[in-house]
Amino acid sequence: MKELVMKWLGTMIALGMIALLIGSIIEGNRIEQEKAAAEDQQQPVTQEKQSVRKYSPNEQAEAEKYAEEVTAPTEETQTDIQKVIPEFLKVYVPFNIENPNDFLKKSLPYVTDNLYKALEQEQRRGTLTIVKTKVLNVMLEPQKEGLEEQWWNADIEVEHTDQDGQTSTSTLAYIIKVNMIDGKWKIDDLAVRSRAWNS
Repeated sequence: MKELVMKWLGTMIALGMIALLIGSIIEGNRIEQEKAAAEDQQQPVTQEKQSVRKYSPNEQAEAEKYAEEVTAPTEETQTDIQKVIPEFLKVYVPFNIENPNDFLKKSLPYVTDNLYKALEQEQRRGTLTIVKTKVLNVMLEPQKEGLEEQWWNADIEVEHTDQDGQTSTSTLAYIIKVNMIDGKWKIDDLAVRSRAWNS
């Protein structure tokens, strides 16, 4: 019985201390709010008049005579790009475990020298299950259009073949940069596009 009384007494003391702690926090917050309200009443309210600045696009560039003349790409330009990107993807994306670097020489007409050098360093390997991949369909969406450089999203529907000959389909998402090089559109960079790029 003595132990039960001691436990009960200890519990009551602990609850009392918690209640005091909570009460002191609440009281401290109330005092701080009163001080802040008193300081706000003591400070004189002055309104500063600020002139409203009108924004003009490219204002600084115009002042420095660096204004960029904006010209939209022609329909012919867009059509050319919409031919080049799928042609490149149809040689870059397919994979066959028997000849994993088959894409390299086939991609040469479509890529810049810098990208070709990067692709030479790429080591393609099959996975434990996928031994072959072929392109079924390519869908393009422009992201940033320009006269010398453009960025495009590409959704590539592919068919994978596993070691047992079973097929499955999936979609690969790429972001592709194309540049105008010597009068021709060439792929200058590409990367797998995460969901963040889909906006």
